[in-house]
Amino acid sequence: MSQEQNKKLLVIMQAVAITFLVFALFTRFTKGKQQIKKASTTASTVKENVYRFPVKGLEKTEAFIRVDTPLYTAKISKVNGAVVSFYVKKYKAELVSDAAERLKLFPLTTVSSNETVNRWLLSEPLEASASSISLSKSPEKLVLKGALPDGRVFVKEFTFHPDNYVIDVKESLKGTKLSVIIGPDIKINEAHTSRMGHIGPVVELSNGKVERIDVKKITSASFNSVKWAGEEDKYFLCAVRDSAFSVDIVASKGKSIVNSHVASFKAFFGPKELSQLEKLGMDKAIDFGIFGFLAKPLLKFFLFLHQFIPNYGLVIIVLTLIIKIIMHPLTHKSFESMKKMQVLAPKMEELKKKYAKDPKKLNEEMMKLYKEEGVNPMGGCLPMILQIPIFFALYEIFLNAVELKGASFLWIKDLSTPDPTFVLPILMGLSMILQQKLTPSANPEQQKIFYVMAIVFTFMFAKFPAGLVLYWMTNNLITAAQNFIINKMIHHGES
Repeated sequence: MSQEQNKKLLVIMQAVAITFLVFALFTRFTKGKQQIKKASTTASTVKENVYRFPVKGLEKTEAFIRVDTPLYTAKISKVNGAVVSFYVKKYKAELVSDAAERLKLFPLTTVSSNETVNRWLLSEPLEASASSISLSKSPEKLVLKGALPDGRVFVKEFTFHPDNYVIDVKESLKGTKLSVIIGPDIKINEAHTSRMGHIGPVVELSNGKVERIDVKKITSASFNSVKWAGEEDKYFLCAVRDSAFSVDIVASKGKSIVNSHVASFKAFFGPKELSQLEKLGMDKAIDFGIFGFLAKPLLKFFLFLHQFIPNYGLVIIVLTLIIKIIMHPLTHKSFESMKKMQVLAPKMEELKKKYAKDPKKLNEEMMKLYKEEGVNPMGGCLPMILQIPIFFALYEIFLNAVELKGASFLWIKDLSTPDPTFVLPILMGLSMILQQKLTPSANPEQQKIFYVMAIVFTFMFAKFPAGLVLYWMTNNLITAAQNFIINKMIHHGES
């Protein structure tokens, strides 16, 4: 392989890396639409005997039971036992939407296909076992009950837990099938942008397939054999969890309701924290994209480090250092390969002049020279290639992990969003130039290409989460330091 061919190959590989980057980002921002198309084609029309949107709301919402736990504060209506407010303390987020208040239709509203029963459920106050609940160490129950005119007794029992966002719910009314509503919608606690990802109904089927629904595209959908279903945004989820139940979703004017045909279930209201969701088998609620197989273990390790390092910015630096230590043997061989290529440059130029009119012979002599000197012309590219899946896995983590929401570092207020000052992307670009300065190159043209890439990446990274930019800058600086030390070691060994 000639030097000119090497140069062309390097340009192609760099172009592929950038193209791959752009393609992955395009996929990230459009994959919601792909899933929505799939959902709309597998969904069937909701039966007429199921309620239509909007159903009648609660007649009275002033009387409620306040529930206070270390993680959240909730208000449970004495009419129906619906959740009229749910405030997550850690993230300062209310999950019950404004539409719920306007329609007087709230999450965990119990409904029935029997109109007479339904009117009673939505209008009559129930007797409560407590006027308020405050728990800190052990679970506590709240029981609501009331008698219908025909003498049947409706019972709705809640079990609240101090250390998670799960609410165990049991409903019973003899002779009537009940279902429970999630919605309408979920309250969005920040400005909506393309970075927010999917907002709306989400369903995981028993076969593990996840459907995310765009309520602007469909008016109704039905799913059978459902594992869990609810309303989501990027960071929060309100859902019902059970086994193999059916779900009807109806939408109107961009608003949606998820009606789950189940009477005893686990309700999850809270942030999409991986540790919480994994215990319920609901971790697919976090959309890590095609690199989820790598993003999930990386996030677990990330959170493990955070137990010992309180600042997430420092965790990113330590994580980068650990990754570089693991890859050091490969980096060392890569540097040596590039150094040998640099030393062989004069000999390659001689071969190029000698066999200028015989490309085939030139290629044979080049390969022979590489073999004699023990040089792999592609060795310098391998560390960069291996960094690509790690980069995209971390991109998904910084974009979707609620644990990083609001995490600050130095002047950066939120590592999950771009640096508004653009200082970090500029420093990252400078770190790329420094790294190239300390990287051996057999061809000055290659250095020019890398300098152009540094400028391109600076603008590109300006829109990336600051945590990812910090990772890439740290990676560049550590690589530069490695190259400097290895270079000194090689020169010391030669002297």
